[in-house]
Amino acid sequence: MSTPQLHMYDLKTGEYTGSRDATQRPNGEYILEATGATPVALPADIPAGHVARWTGEAWETVEDHRQHMDERGRKEGGTPYWLPGDTWRSEPRYIEDLGPLPEGALFEKPERPLDEYKADKRREIAAGYTAALTATLTMPAEAPSPVEVATGAALFAVDDAVGLVDVQKILIARRDELLEAVDAATNQEALENIVIDYPV
Repeated sequence: MSTPQLHMYDLKTGEYTGSRDATQRPNGEYILEATGATPVALPADIPAGHVARWTGEAWETVEDHRQHMDERGRKEGGTPYWLPGDTWRSEPRYIEDLGPLPEGALFEKPERPLDEYKADKRREIAAGYTAALTATLTMPAEAPSPVEVATGAALFAVDDAVGLVDVQKILIARRDELLEAVDAATNQEALENIVIDYPV
């Protein structure tokens, strides 16, 4: 006759923690009653991502999406999820208890909204416009100071007021063309294909 097994479980969660041989008394009988253990056989099949849990009367299988500690005490594994209302900036969530994920859980991180990509592109376009105008007014300075820009604009206006207006019109027209392309973009790829350049 083989030695009976006791299947141990966590007293708080009921989660199966291991099995051991039952202790044998001097009279040959086995001790089958122990705190945190039962002789009731485990389920024959425990699917991946599940664990056995003692209900107090029987074993059941439950989902296990929790993270576990590695040998260095760092959390690893688990099922990352997001909830409706989370944004692309939200960190993944991890469940702390045995059981299914919350209703409505999402397995993919929410995407950044197209409007935010468009706002980034508009800022790039505005910065490009400013840089092009600055370069036109201060050539050949590489990194002009605000005073040099103001001086360059004043001299340009004195020497060629019509030319300054024409340059501004050309740059504004290009800026507006780029902004219209941003407004018309329907996805991130279309935005990435917008090349920000100005005639200088």
